[in-house]
Amino acid sequence: MIMNQLKIFTLLMFLPFIGMAQENLSLKLVEAQAYAVEYSYTVKNARIDALSAESQVKELTSIGLPQVNGAIDYQNFIDIPTQVAPADAFGFPAYLNEFLFGVAQETGVPINAPVTDPDAVSELKFGAPQTMTAGISVSQLIFDGSYFVGLQAAKAYADVMQGSIKRSEQQVKDQVAQAYHTVLVAQKNVEVLEGSIKVMDKILSETKTLQESGFLEQQDVDQLQLTLNDLNNKRDYASQQKEIALLMLKFQLGVKGTDNVTLTDTIDNLTRADHTDLSAQPFSLSNNIDYQVQTDYRRLMELNMRNEKAKGFPSIGAFYNFQKNAQRDEFDFLGFDKTWYPIQIWGVQLSVPIWTSFQGKHRVQKARLELERADLQLLQIEDGVNLEYKSALSEHTYAKRNMTNQEESHALAQRIFDQTQIKYKEGVASSMELAQAESQLLTAHGSVISATLALLNSSSRLNKALGRY
Repeated sequence: MIMNQLKIFTLLMFLPFIGMAQENLSLKLVEAQAYAVEYSYTVKNARIDALSAESQVKELTSIGLPQVNGAIDYQNFIDIPTQVAPADAFGFPAYLNEFLFGVAQETGVPINAPVTDPDAVSELKFGAPQTMTAGISVSQLIFDGSYFVGLQAAKAYADVMQGSIKRSEQQVKDQVAQAYHTVLVAQKNVEVLEGSIKVMDKILSETKTLQESGFLEQQDVDQLQLTLNDLNNKRDYASQQKEIALLMLKFQLGVKGTDNVTLTDTIDNLTRADHTDLSAQPFSLSNNIDYQVQTDYRRLMELNMRNEKAKGFPSIGAFYNFQKNAQRDEFDFLGFDKTWYPIQIWGVQLSVPIWTSFQGKHRVQKARLELERADLQLLQIEDGVNLEYKSALSEHTYAKRNMTNQEESHALAQRIFDQTQIKYKEGVASSMELAQAESQLLTAHGSVISATLALLNSSSRLNKALGRY
């Protein structure tokens, strides 16, 4: 009972701090990208793969270093093995038999030996019922062509994994940029709609006053109310889309959905960035991370082929074994005052592949085909990288031109709406014309927002193609 009360008291003590675990982040775009590189799930997984590759290099390196093993072997013979031998296997030697036979002849004293049975056997038991052997063995690889090539391949694989980290970081930066842009654009869309709602709500209020005074008809009020309702629905939907976009950004950042993330960059700041200079940036194939990774992979396949060839070379290794053996009738091996018999041996082993039924030849041929595949993939990636750059540059150029056109169209729609609003207040334009002008202005707003998002995303795509991320 006391323990339960203590647990409840401890929980109440820490309860005020539970809400403080919520993280508050205020991030510019470059800060968001840096944060995602540090904490995103994709990059974390890539780093784990790279660490695993480094461990594999160290593991393979240790194979060529001295290997030391210790062993203790205890045996308890319930029945000591029996050896069988002919009965006279351990008789007197021939010269002693001849000597004894001569003595018997000279002295006249016969040798009273039993008659020999040629089929008789002796059952013999050697050893003690309990034995223990303790020893240590050392081995050292002297030469193995496959080992040295394999070590180079393991390091090449580690380089591939490091390249995968860079590629993951680049992808994460691009994804964060697009998510960041989407949130900003969604916020801008909500602001535009709320501004339109304020304007339309004011016009509707003035229209109701004129209708109550008999200057306008109820149809004018209904038409504007219908337009206002539509704006409210669009604003609510845009707010929902903004929240979804923010959740997507949090996911890309690797933070909890309950954390607070504030975007400190604005659309104006980002659209005033070096879009013009970006188009003039020089393109280099070697800066592309996909090309770099594939180049490392091609090197890995080349080493793999060399490794298969090296498996046909002889290998040399040395070894040394030291053991001590004890034999007892009772289990008293802890008494080191009794005799332990040493055993030492060292040697060199030479292993030469002689005939493998063409297995090695087929493995080399398979590795050669994998190298050819890597060469083809490298050419394919080279063409794909060049195509992606040209496509990204073309999209970015169009996005800039489209942004200018949409801003001009928006300015025209704004003037049309302002003039129509003046005419409506003067009684020259109808509520239908005002609603149509407002709808046209809203469409122009949407086009500008879409063009802005397209420009920002095209900049991110071009940065990625140029290898600037």
